[in-house]
Amino acid sequence: MRIRSFLILLAAAGSAHAADSINIGHRTDSEEAKPMAWRFQLLEKALSTFEKRAAEEAPGAKLTFRLPKVDAAEVGNQVEIVGADHHVPLPMPSNTTFALKRGTLAEDDDSMVVVNRNFPKGEFNHPLVQVRSPGLPDGVRRMGDLRLACSVQMEMAKSEGLKFRAALAAASLFGFKVCDKLEAAKVEEPSGKYDTVTIEDGTRRLVHAAKDKHQPALGDKAWSDNARISYTLNGQPVL
Repeated sequence: MRIRSFLILLAAAGSAHAADSINIGHRTDSEEAKPMAWRFQLLEKALSTFEKRAAEEAPGAKLTFRLPKVDAAEVGNQVEIVGADHHVPLPMPSNTTFALKRGTLAEDDDSMVVVNRNFPKGEFNHPLVQVRSPGLPDGVRRMGDLRLACSVQMEMAKSEGLKFRAALAAASLFGFKVCDKLEAAKVEEPSGKYDTVTIEDGTRRLVHAAKDKHQPALGDKAWSDNARISYTLNGQPVL
């Protein structure tokens, strides 16, 4: 749990802000259900962090946010910026991801990013940050993308103060270089089964079993930002 699900733990440290006036058509069967929503400033901070670091760590990459606790098969998802007098629909590259773009952002400090879904009872989660460089084959992750995504997720979590520190304590990870300790192969691993992980960096190539307890970490500088990570099951690529 310490490494495999730490980014999910960070996301769970986030706080959702519900308001009776926010409604973009979703329905709920429970009075305790809360709209899936976040402070606009929280996601804007994530975007700013990405923009500052992308040129060095992941040039040309795109940032998206994955909806937490939403099944990929669940259709009809919508995401909007909602302010006092405006609704701004956000682009959704997939059914479970959305993007923020400069020029379409609301200037109202009280604005919310709202999804037409509710959080599961008792859960309040940040969206999960995803960074992806252009030209990568399906199923291949780039080390620099994973490093940058973790850094952006951390900046979002830090804005939650005590909740962030509680997440660190629960994961037994402390200090300012939490991302360095995460196993690279587990940060954005496939949802399905795999038995082999391959990391390639120029002429250097490492193939190891998925159960290997000594997998390279994001902070392992022996692997450059351009290192590629891929997964196989019985010799076949896993996406």
